[in-house]
Amino acid sequence: MEASETITATDLYGKPIKIGTMVRYITTRTLGKVIDLKKEEDRTFAQIDTSKLYYDTHYLTVTDEQGAAEEDEDTVKIDLAEVERKIKDMEEALKIKDVYTDNSCEGGG
Repeated sequence: MEASETITATDLYGKPIKIGTMVRYITTRTLGKVIDLKKEEDRTFAQIDTSKLYYDTHYLTVTDEQGAAEEDEDTVKIDLAEVERKIKDMEEALKIKDVYTDNSCEGGG
């Protein structure tokens, strides 16, 4: 494994990747800033700050999206509250009240 400073890495389209570059992993759309680079055999890997995982740089694309990397915690809480409210509304709509059951048997003829 080589030191990060000496590694030359490129993304899927051949754009250079270095520490601090914003990238997106094409499979899961994970977005983050490169915090480390390492080379193993013939492959180069970049560690992304948001997941702390290493990704093969051939599956990354360089992006200029800055703010999207950080989730706004309040927005997530609001979205969760909205989802919970919608679920409760749907549950209420599905409840059947005062169901009349006719106990008589009917033949099909």
